[in-house]
Amino acid sequence: MRTLPDGFNGAVMAVESIDDAAVFMHGPGGCRVRHMVHSTSTFPRIAPGSPEDYYGIYYYGYPRVPASYLDEYDFINGAYYKLAEAMPIVGSKEPGLIVVINSPGAGLIGDNHERAIREAGLEGKAMFMDESLVSLPVSECYGHTLRAVMEHLSPERKNVRKGTVNLLGLSLFDKDWAEAKEELSGLLELMGLEVLSVPGAGASLDGLRASVEAEANVVVCPEMCAGLVDYYEALGIPTIRSPAGAPVGFDATKAWVKAVAEAMGKDPSPSLDVIRKAERKVYDKLTGMRYGALRLRGLTFSVAAAASVVRPLAEWLYSYLSMVPVAASVDPGSDPGETEALKRFLDEKDFPEAFGLEPVPCDVVLCEGITASVMQLAEECLIAIPIGHSCSGMDDMIPRPVYGVQGARYFLDELMHGVRGT
Repeated sequence: MRTLPDGFNGAVMAVESIDDAAVFMHGPGGCRVRHMVHSTSTFPRIAPGSPEDYYGIYYYGYPRVPASYLDEYDFINGAYYKLAEAMPIVGSKEPGLIVVINSPGAGLIGDNHERAIREAGLEGKAMFMDESLVSLPVSECYGHTLRAVMEHLSPERKNVRKGTVNLLGLSLFDKDWAEAKEELSGLLELMGLEVLSVPGAGASLDGLRASVEAEANVVVCPEMCAGLVDYYEALGIPTIRSPAGAPVGFDATKAWVKAVAEAMGKDPSPSLDVIRKAERKVYDKLTGMRYGALRLRGLTFSVAAAASVVRPLAEWLYSYLSMVPVAASVDPGSDPGETEALKRFLDEKDFPEAFGLEPVPCDVVLCEGITASVMQLAEECLIAIPIGHSCSGMDDMIPRPVYGVQGARYFLDELMHGVRGT
């Protein structure tokens, strides 16, 4: 049984990904704790003011994701009084935008968010998500919430800034997302492109407003920008997607660069040279290790994540390292085209039975950190590699993202360390 975030988690973390925005959670304190800790660990930033400013009600010493702390009385009699009291307090911290999000149970109460915002004088600086998102996939709600924020900001596309792009589909759920953002942005800049904004991964409100002037959007993981892509396309901003899926592994990263270069009329050579140089170093290392590297051949693996990540990763492990897929599962909300491409790959390589299977006992498990770690502790796998929903490895000092050159090295490091002494 896998442990995955849901749409409620996705909505909260989407807002928390905006550098100068703040979530106010209308719900019990228990719903707050996970989110305030997770958002701080994945996107640490200094809160304005002094620590003492957050000792009071609704914050209780912790600046991220303040909440109304609903109790049994509030569920029976309503909790508008808490909203009315909280809005001026949260507004006094001067975030650029406040987004009120109901916990799953609070949505049943029917408190008037709009009135609370209006009476606090925050009409231009606050919005609310008055819908139940808990049963929806995290990816669907991440992009949906970012789209709602963009619709609230409602920036006008007055100009098109040639040679500029937005990077879509990175999220706070991605392992070491900031390092992935830096590397992928750098590959685009080597081709002469300017990255205006990265919605969902540390963008500011000003950056989101400027994003509508981009010439195109470049997608990393299509699942995590579902809905947001449609918003930009309605404004006339085209979308660039790689035919190889997300840039996972050397091959898919090169394909991603080539797809962007072709669509934007740029020379991919400078970026490809960086990837090939890294690839050559890895090749030399593996060649020098000889029999140590040969231990990877024939290892069985299970992989589970978004389809746009699973497909290129499975293809790369099979073709580059001669590993054998025994289970390949896609997360709820996965891109249908990527899912079908994964199924087709497994069929063509004569592993049709692997499709749709959640991680099974095997040599290597690649999935969200909790499941991978539990399977390793239960001796159901030799090597456990966290690849999604940043639930482990948040104390790593050396970046280990999933995407790009750093991602390829991360996988190879974990694999080579895992087969030591076998």
